Amino acid sequence: MSPEVALLHEVWDSVRSYIAAKERLHEAERLLRIFEEHIDMSDLKDNAHEFDKSMKAAIVNFYDEGYDEDDEEGSEESYY
Repeated sequence: MSPEVALLHEVWDSVRSYIAAKERLHEAERLLRIFEEHIDMSDLKDNAHEFDKSMKAAIVNFYDEGYDEDDEEGSEESYY
Protein backbone atom coordinates (compact mmCIF):
# COMPACT_ATOMS: atom_id res chain seq x y z
CA MET A 1 0.00 0.00 0.00
CA SER A 2 1.40 3.36 -1.00
CA PRO A 3 1.80 6.10 1.61
CA GLU A 4 -0.99 8.05 -0.10
CA VAL A 5 -3.47 5.20 0.15
CA ALA A 6 -2.36 4.52 3.73
CA LEU A 7 -3.07 8.17 4.55
CA LEU A 8 -6.55 7.91 3.02
CA HIS A 9 -7.13 4.75 5.07
CA GLU A 10 -6.09 6.47 8.30
CA VAL A 11 -8.15 9.59 7.59
CA TRP A 12 -11.23 7.55 6.71
CA ASP A 13 -10.87 5.37 9.81
CA SER A 14 -10.61 8.44 12.00
CA VAL A 15 -13.65 10.29 10.59
CA ARG A 16 -16.15 7.60 9.57
CA SER A 17 -17.48 7.05 13.08
CA TYR A 18 -18.55 10.71 13.14
CA ILE A 19 -20.55 10.36 9.90
CA ALA A 20 -24.10 9.01 9.92
CA ALA A 21 -24.27 5.59 8.26
CA LYS A 22 -26.61 6.80 5.52
CA GLU A 23 -24.17 9.61 4.61
CA ARG A 24 -20.96 7.56 4.59
CA LEU A 25 -20.98 6.65 0.91
CA HIS A 26 -21.48 10.27 -0.12
CA GLU A 27 -18.73 11.49 2.22
CA ALA A 28 -16.37 8.71 1.16
CA GLU A 29 -16.84 9.73 -2.49
CA ARG A 30 -16.23 13.37 -1.56
CA LEU A 31 -13.03 12.46 0.30
CA LEU A 32 -11.83 10.38 -2.67
CA ARG A 33 -12.31 13.33 -5.03
CA ILE A 34 -10.27 15.55 -2.74
CA PHE A 35 -7.46 13.01 -2.47
CA GLU A 36 -7.48 12.30 -6.21
CA GLU A 37 -7.16 16.01 -7.03
CA HIS A 38 -4.07 16.47 -4.89
CA ILE A 39 -2.11 13.23 -4.71
CA ASP A 40 -1.34 10.11 -6.73
CA MET A 41 -3.89 7.42 -5.96
CA SER A 42 -2.89 5.05 -8.77
CA ASP A 43 -2.83 1.92 -6.59
CA LEU A 44 -6.09 2.65 -4.77
CA LYS A 45 -8.09 0.03 -6.69
CA ASP A 46 -5.50 -2.61 -5.82
CA ASN A 47 -5.94 -1.85 -2.11
CA ALA A 48 -9.72 -1.35 -2.00
CA HIS A 49 -10.10 -4.57 -0.01
CA GLU A 50 -8.38 -2.85 2.94
CA PHE A 51 -11.30 -0.43 3.43
CA ASP A 52 -14.77 -0.79 4.92
CA LYS A 53 -17.84 -1.37 2.76
CA SER A 54 -18.67 2.34 2.39
CA MET A 55 -15.23 3.28 1.10
CA LYS A 56 -15.07 0.17 -1.12
CA ALA A 57 -18.36 1.20 -2.72
CA ALA A 58 -17.07 4.75 -3.14
CA ILE A 59 -13.91 3.46 -4.83
CA VAL A 60 -15.94 1.35 -7.26
CA ASN A 61 -18.28 4.27 -7.98
CA PHE A 62 -15.37 6.68 -8.36
CA TYR A 63 -13.55 4.61 -10.96
CA ASP A 64 -16.68 3.52 -12.81
CA GLU A 65 -18.12 7.04 -12.84
CA GLY A 66 -18.81 8.40 -16.27
CA TYR A 67 -18.57 5.09 -18.10
CA ASP A 68 -21.55 4.45 -20.32
CA GLU A 69 -21.63 1.97 -23.20
CA ASP A 70 -23.89 4.26 -25.21
CA ASP A 71 -21.34 7.07 -24.93
CA GLU A 72 -18.59 4.75 -26.07
CA GLU A 73 -20.59 3.58 -29.06
CA GLY A 74 -21.47 7.16 -29.92
CA SER A 75 -17.83 8.16 -29.96
CA GLU A 76 -17.00 5.27 -32.30
CA GLU A 77 -19.77 6.29 -34.66
CA SER A 78 -18.34 9.78 -34.91
CA TYR A 79 -15.24 8.36 -36.59
CA TYR A 80 -17.25 6.93 -39.50
